[in-house]
Amino acid sequence: MAEISRKVIFVHFHPLEQYPPAMNLVDYLGQIPAIQLKVITNKVSAHRNLKKYQSSSDRTTIYRPARDSVSGMIRYFNYVFYYLSSFFIILFQKPDAIIYTETLSAWPAILFKRWRKKKLLLLAHYHEYATPVEYETRMFLSKWMHKMELKDYAHYDWISQTNAIRLQKFVQDAHLKGLHNEVLHTFANYPPSSWLSAKVNPIGRPVRLVYVGSLGYGNMYLKELIEWILQKGEKYILDIYAHNIDEEAKQFLDKHKSNGIRFCGGCDYQALPQVLKDYDVGLVIYKPFSENTIHAVSNKVFEYLACGLDVWFSEEMTFTLQYTELNAYPKIVPVDFRNLSAFDDNAALDRDGLTYKPCAYFYETEYQQMANLLLGNYQQLN
Repeated sequence: MAEISRKVIFVHFHPLEQYPPAMNLVDYLGQIPAIQLKVITNKVSAHRNLKKYQSSSDRTTIYRPARDSVSGMIRYFNYVFYYLSSFFIILFQKPDAIIYTETLSAWPAILFKRWRKKKLLLLAHYHEYATPVEYETRMFLSKWMHKMELKDYAHYDWISQTNAIRLQKFVQDAHLKGLHNEVLHTFANYPPSSWLSAKVNPIGRPVRLVYVGSLGYGNMYLKELIEWILQKGEKYILDIYAHNIDEEAKQFLDKHKSNGIRFCGGCDYQALPQVLKDYDVGLVIYKPFSENTIHAVSNKVFEYLACGLDVWFSEEMTFTLQYTELNAYPKIVPVDFRNLSAFDDNAALDRDGLTYKPCAYFYETEYQQMANLLLGNYQQLN
């Protein structure tokens, strides 16, 4: 494989720092000697307090022509500047393949594909699933680019969603049933295998709970969780790490902060293994506010598991139910956060008689299928 050389450009409109799976993919592809990787993204805004991402490979070049989260007329200028810069970078580099994520990244990739035709591999991945109705409610740019996608999907070499149900719905929505199956993929959000850590000791007291990720009040079971923990006295400690938290959630946490409930600010993705090693249970508390959430497995499920934590997730995330694990540890436990008074937390925490089952979900195996396509020796992986 080393004698093959492929120029690959990865277009990711939103800043990489906000999407750990995108950083993981850049790290993975950048370590392959036969791939010359260029990344086009946006600058991350200072108010997000996110550490600037640096590729683990010094052979990877990252371009950041604009900033995506400014307001007013400057925002529209940045959009124009980003897309024109992206297209001219692609034009100058003349890649063999372009990968883009989400519809807002599509325009320069599609335009170049229309020119190069079969001389270019075009790959699209979607972090999230959006229904046709949701696309219609998005801003003009997103709607316009999705119409371009719908016209051109037949000429793509790769289209992926994070799981099979999302992919099935996407295929139905976009009327892609005639597309060759080798073009359609699931591409899950897993952490690197270097995160694997075993916690073989029994769970002590107080039980250390952790929540990591964006936090909202209306779309998550924050209120129910906090009230339940307060009722349990000193049995639990909950630490919350969130770069992105809405004002209502922040006010609620400020009102209920105590020695047992702490908001710890944000935590950079690369620091998570060191942070998570001090906890017992990782939480995923989404309400079923969209089909995207219902048919999802949060990447935090796999990140908690890799670091040896049990996982408690909202049972209304129905796609995650298939990962339930009660007969080994780390456990993966569905929880009805609407009715926590009926939750048998003692049984959920009990590990007596159970054996350790290491996490098996890591990105190296998952990303190999894309690398095979980029390097010209693709074969469908089952």
